[in-house]
Amino acid sequence: MTNAIKVNMTVDQALARAVPALRPLIGKSVELIVLHAEPTEEPPRRKLTLDELLANRIDAPPGTPPLTDDDIRQAIVEGALDGNT
Repeated sequence: MTNAIKVNMTVDQALARAVPALRPLIGKSVELIVLHAEPTEEPPRRKLTLDELLANRIDAPPGTPPLTDDDIRQAIVEGALDGNT
């Protein structure tokens, strides 16, 4: 079981700088309650196998012709120029 720390105080500029979420409460009396939080760890990511990668590809809309290397290069250029070619 975790112990809680409770503090009654007035939010000042220093506290608001340390905890920006408290800025709207500057000058107001508040009760702060602090609980120890265990760090959460994301599970390690594993690399996809080639089969998983291919199975998760985005499918082109029906009727879209296959892309050529030139189509792909042009799309890269247009994307780099933000569509202003």
